[in-house]
Amino acid sequence: MKKTVLSLCLLALPSLALAQAPPAPPPLPQWFVEIDVNKKGEVTRVDFLKYRLKSFEELDTNKDNKLSIDEFLKLADAPYATDQPGGPNAEERRKMLRSAFTSLDTNGSGFIERSEAEAPIQAEFNQLDTDRDNKITEPEIRLIMQRMQQRQDAERMRAEAERRKGMVTLNDLIDMQMRDADKLDKNGDGRVTQQEYLVMAGPADGQQAQGLLPFEIRKQLVLQKFQSIDTNKDGIIDRPELTAYSVKEFFDTDTNKDRFLDPDEIKKFQEAEAARTQELVKKLAPAAPAQPARPATPPAQQRAPAPAGPPGGLPQGTR
Repeated sequence: MKKTVLSLCLLALPSLALAQAPPAPPPLPQWFVEIDVNKKGEVTRVDFLKYRLKSFEELDTNKDNKLSIDEFLKLADAPYATDQPGGPNAEERRKMLRSAFTSLDTNGSGFIERSEAEAPIQAEFNQLDTDRDNKITEPEIRLIMQRMQQRQDAERMRAEAERRKGMVTLNDLIDMQMRDADKLDKNGDGRVTQQEYLVMAGPADGQQAQGLLPFEIRKQLVLQKFQSIDTNKDGIIDRPELTAYSVKEFFDTDTNKDRFLDPDEIKKFQEAEAARTQELVKKLAPAAPAQPARPATPPAQQRAPAPAGPPGGLPQGTR
């Protein structure tokens, strides 16, 4: 039985490789590969500027070493830019380029002069040239790319952790089911008998039973739930059976198969459970004689209808 519990619980854990290979070094940026055609493993400041200013040279059709707004706006069209699904259209690209033109035209002359175009490129080179030797070496750029990757990974992990707030894992569900079972296990033997489980049907009569379904119907609903968990039909729910039930319930509810139950999946599960319970109630309830109509109760005094059966296995509220 212990083996069964262990194998079922392992379903909740990510698969682990027996031996993890060291992570591959981050790839070199494409611009580094294209500039370092001789495979020296380095990019000089002169070569970096020449590469980055290729677009400037192509746009400067009259070769006056400055770009007018009309020349600069050519960047909004092919071959420099094309429409992409979900991306900006040509007019939106031109709007962004007008804003960029204003930022680059630092002296307000109405042109982007070569020195103005070079300034941000020089600043970029200075950031990449960490040892200030006027060249960007392969180790330098790989270290920068590695740190960038680490920041991106950390941001993705943070975003994923934020997304998973309020979600339920398989281990969470098993733990909740076990804690609920422990409350029913009055003699503390790690098993729940049918008699112990019947407590979930609620009181048979008295003040607390008012507004609830008839006791016999509640009892039948609880017994059906008990029998669905008690797979070996020995009249006892043990931990392996409860674990197996939790695993099945989890994977039935995890419709997108991401191993997390989000609020929408939990809500759909609860709605389906409520619908199934209502159908069972219809089958179990005897035909009731017609009752005379009574005056409507003011809303403030109305009692909410009790759940038609035992609580569902998935968390509700703060459970």
